Amino acid sequence: MADSSSRARAVDARHVKGLEKLTCVRLAEVISQKNTISSEVITEALYAQDKHGDAFVQTLVTGGHITEWDLAKLVAENFQLPFLMASSYAISEEAKKRVPETMLFENLIVPIDVFDDVLCVAMPILSTYDQLNKLQRDLKCEIFPYVGLISENKKVLASLFPNFKTWFEQEQKRRENAATKRANTKEKGGDWMSIFDAGDAAIQDNLGGIGQKKSAAPPKR
Repeated sequence: MADSSSRARAVDARHVKGLEKLTCVRLAEVISQKNTISSEVITEALYAQDKHGDAFVQTLVTGGHITEWDLAKLVAENFQLPFLMASSYAISEEAKKRVPETMLFENLIVPIDVFDDVLCVAMPILSTYDQLNKLQRDLKCEIFPYVGLISENKKVLASLFPNFKTWFEQEQKRRENAATKRANTKEKGGDWMSIFDAGDAAIQDNLGGIGQKKSAAPPKR
């Protein structure tokens, strides 16, 4: 349960500065400097987000490259944001009604409280500036983000909104199907490339054989 001092600190956050710094590229730079994850993994995670919409932080955590606690600590320290376990706060009814369920589910954010035109939310470790800025525009309010945990947010959303479990299961299935389709496409692409490579090798062999036959023929007199 949040005490009055916690609420007071949230009320004081009238204008949130520095949200534009909340980008996955910025976080990737921080992680690289810490040498906690290989550059190859970071690059692949950034590519997966840009190309397929897979959340950068979730890719790193679910892939076992870093724990969500360690990643949340990095975000809180380097972006100078407070950490909050969503289940420890007495979530207000106004906050629950302030954001459409679909928005909450798609962004995996938990609405915490509302103070006039300031909406406090717990992020799934990190929500990007683009995500938060879109929420601000759509909801016509300011967003004050707390660093939360992915697993915690899922648990709290499931307890607050009965529809979340079904939505999440369907979303997981959709992503798994998309990943399988991408993998199959990649394999087929590899097969086609193998065919072309084999064809090219056969052509080169034939050319080599012709050259050898020509060189072996005796000169005409």
